[in-house]
Amino acid sequence: MKLSEKERYLFWLGVANGPGAARSRKLLEAFGDDPKAVFEAAARGDLHEHMKGDVAELMKKRASERYIERCLKRLEELDVSAATIASRAYPELLKEIYDPPVVLYYRGTLYPQLRLPVAMVGTREPSEYGRRAAVELARALAESGVCVVSGLAYGIDRAAAEGALEAKDSAYPTIAVLGSGPDVVYPEANRDVYEKVVARGAVVSEYMPGTEPKAMHFPMRNRIISGLARGVVVVEAGEKSGALITADCALEQGRDAFAVPGRLTDLKSAGTNALIRSGMAKLVQSAADILEEYGIVKRKEEKPGVDTGTLCFEEELVYRLLVPGERSFDELCELSGLSAALLNSTLTSLEFSGIIKQSPGRLFSL
Repeated sequence: MKLSEKERYLFWLGVANGPGAARSRKLLEAFGDDPKAVFEAAARGDLHEHMKGDVAELMKKRASERYIERCLKRLEELDVSAATIASRAYPELLKEIYDPPVVLYYRGTLYPQLRLPVAMVGTREPSEYGRRAAVELARALAESGVCVVSGLAYGIDRAAAEGALEAKDSAYPTIAVLGSGPDVVYPEANRDVYEKVVARGAVVSEYMPGTEPKAMHFPMRNRIISGLARGVVVVEAGEKSGALITADCALEQGRDAFAVPGRLTDLKSAGTNALIRSGMAKLVQSAADILEEYGIVKRKEEKPGVDTGTLCFEEELVYRLLVPGERSFDELCELSGLSAALLNSTLTSLEFSGIIKQSPGRLFSL
């Protein structure tokens, strides 16, 4: 890994000081934004006035070229790269937030600028409606050139990554931000998706390789998820869901917040519905609602013909029932013979693909 002098000592600062930007930022401010000066002061044992004694002593022990080389070699062995805030690969949007990480560790490919990165977050225990909504929305966004940013945890995180990866023609569909080291897959059940994200996008973290996930890591991770994106979409979240923290981070960072509505009686959507009701988040019913916000597409007055060959059996059945005109949910349930649960998920898929629309009273039309 080739680093300029400034990058080298920023890398040292990030590694020696650990995650969290506040302490590193304070040191850089004290030494004229010169990481080498911080390194030299640490080696002399002159950091005691800037930090606690035990931390200053630890920094002194780590202030050696040998320590830097050992850390760089370890990254190489693990096939992990590092981008400092001065590196060309460091995401420009992330630099704009109040407390950007001094160092980002990553696997895959990292780009400083993307056409339109959008984050997607939500509950770890989604309903079938929420999971399908996340998959369909992420796929539609990625097919339109959006890079979907997620946390790669259970639930909506995984669904968002899976949906983005389904966009076969997308060259860079997704980024995952971890609350562990970039080489530590958590949960292990997501390893299959993790490997696909590395192959087609990037897995990033402010935590050194080998760092195990801890509860305290995830709120810190949330600021990076929103910091990497132009906007954050909350797909399904209860009143106290951690996904709402990410939405708050987005608003504090001057980014946009979006939310997918849910049923009034569904507790898993209480948080998203509250975001919409308060005006903090814009309502999202399809990918077009987000794309229009950034001028990527304009909604067409007339829908183009639908290639029914791309639809599954249930989707084509419902589509053909709606060709004559608007129908209610109950009518569709009776005419299709589908269970209410299966009809719900089928309608969600068609709606997020922009094929049908829903009107008040659970009325559906093309």
